[in-house]
Amino acid sequence: MSDLPKGTQIWLRSFYGFSPEEDGYVGWTQESARNRKLEQLNDGDLLMIYGASSAETEAALRSYVLGFVQIDATPIRDVDKASDLGMARKREAGWDDKWSYAMPVRRAWRAEEKMMISRIAFNSYRAEAGQALAVHGAALDDDEIAQALKIRVSEVDVFGETPVSEERTTVKPFAEIFKPSRAFPGSFGERTSTYEDGETFVYLSVFQGDSHALLGRKRSFSDKSVALKIGVTNDPKRRLSELNSGLPPAAIGKWGPLMTSQLFPNKAGAEELEALFKERARQILESLGGEFFWGSQDAAESLFWALPGMSRF
Repeated sequence: MSDLPKGTQIWLRSFYGFSPEEDGYVGWTQESARNRKLEQLNDGDLLMIYGASSAETEAALRSYVLGFVQIDATPIRDVDKASDLGMARKREAGWDDKWSYAMPVRRAWRAEEKMMISRIAFNSYRAEAGQALAVHGAALDDDEIAQALKIRVSEVDVFGETPVSEERTTVKPFAEIFKPSRAFPGSFGERTSTYEDGETFVYLSVFQGDSHALLGRKRSFSDKSVALKIGVTNDPKRRLSELNSGLPPAAIGKWGPLMTSQLFPNKAGAEELEALFKERARQILESLGGEFFWGSQDAAESLFWALPGMSRF
């Protein structure tokens, strides 16, 4: 079973290099080719980038996996999400008319180990189809995805996106990027109270406001996804106040009232249910790290109330 969020696919694509810090997009030279990919890709899909076997690619990078990027299936132009340095590099190389029809990259991870593309995409990659793969790409099958997720990566900045924190640059297998943590992590606001063991609730909270703006995501017409948070607390009212304390007073959104379980006799029992929610949520929601998720509110609530022994209060 894939560790990717449900519905997420990995596609193969060759580049001359890998510089998301300067080029926050993936591009196609022909608008029609980009538009065909828009019909195939979904927001959150991933591209596994490998070095093209051509003179334009540094010799040490050719046919090696360079990294991964996560895209939004939204049409843009290269100038919409490229640095001055990135555009200058294109002009100097004589590539002004190349890869201008684009989609935005939201996150990117650089491969931290040398791995030949043929060892990962052993069914999808064919050396003789290099040009076709560069334009059209290919979707990895389940066995290839399993291998791709083993590659050790570090997250890097993407031009036009919020810089990544030091914690997110840690080198780890790509699969771990999509696994919610099991420990009690920090959140968008600091946990300032002292927690004593005893009767404990499991809670689920939904961000009330523009979740897309909160995360810097572009909303499509039919997208009703929201930001969600799972956790445990011995005082739901206080916990909700703590969650919102990290937001500016003038913010137009806030974390909504907590949906809470029955009382558990101790914190350990509640945390077992929290961990089970995180494990099951991987199949229907996108992990945002730690206790935070992205996806359908209805699906999250159904999962929450379906946890073993859960009583609705």
